[in-house]
Amino acid sequence: MSSTIKRVRAFLKRNEAIKGLLLVGIVLLAAVSIWAGVRLALNTEYPVLVVSSPSMVPTLMVGDLIVIRGQPASTIVAGPPPIGSIIVFRPPCCSYNVNDPNYLVVHRVVRMGTPGVCGNPQCFITVGDNNHGAEDPWDVEGVPPNKVVGVYQYTIPVPYLGTSILAIRSFMYDDTTGQPKPQGLAVILVLVIALFAFEVIEPSTKKKSAPSPPSSSGTPVQETPKVQPDVPPAGIDVENAPFRGRLI
Repeated sequence: MSSTIKRVRAFLKRNEAIKGLLLVGIVLLAAVSIWAGVRLALNTEYPVLVVSSPSMVPTLMVGDLIVIRGQPASTIVAGPPPIGSIIVFRPPCCSYNVNDPNYLVVHRVVRMGTPGVCGNPQCFITVGDNNHGAEDPWDVEGVPPNKVVGVYQYTIPVPYLGTSILAIRSFMYDDTTGQPKPQGLAVILVLVIALFAFEVIEPSTKKKSAPSPPSSSGTPVQETPKVQPDVPPAGIDVENAPFRGRLI
């Protein structure tokens, strides 16, 4: 096992591009795993969302990063602000020209609908806090429980994080079609190329130098130059000749 690990490490050292690709894969896998764990813990497919509409001002501001939890419909409370539960839901199909299943609304439940009208024993009549009491267009029947994604829990107090996410999403995606914009695809491609270029070029610019062997104290050892004493010429008595060497 250890020999296999050593071979893999040696292979990655020789192949910087593969090493960079592996690091990107590890980061993506970690992000997906964390997101899946949060979804499981909060019992909803969208545990964290960014508010993009002013319909809930001043309770929820545009750019607020909110946490959602899935909970039984029986726990949802109806009433005026601040009593009524704030829910995130998909509008009933084909109402108010909303046909996108990924279109989500965050509004407050102000009262319960007529049982059975929306096809379920329990329906929710919703209103935006900033809509001056005007009920939502789909409230003729109400929002059925199977359209509710989750119930608002709290706002993550990180300034400008949500607005930054909205700005990036607006740059990367078309809000009308939901498809990536050409400039968004170009930015992703440039970032990937830059990452691999850095991983390949950066190691080649390092100067390779052999360090001095460390001593027992951990500091490099400097060799003391050896001085060869002068050899007296032939015919001269060594004991009586003047000393020409150096004390070391």
